[in-house]
Amino acid sequence: MSRYRIVIDRSLCSGFGACAEHAPALIQIDSSGLAALRTGETDDEGILDAADACPMGAIAVYESDSGEQAA
Repeated sequence: MSRYRIVIDRSLCSGFGACAEHAPALIQIDSSGLAALRTGETDDEGILDAADACPMGAIAVYESDSGEQAA
């Protein structure tokens, strides 16, 4: 099973919330209305769907072992 490192570029986030709907255990919409990480690493593949759901492309997911971008 892969392990993923998650990065959110909050300057790109518009707060649509699709990411939090796909991965609520990993991402939340904070009091400023932007996506915020609950954790920076996970083995939950749902983070790939959450990143794909972001219309602004604000979420990058990297393979922890290789550092290569997964999404």
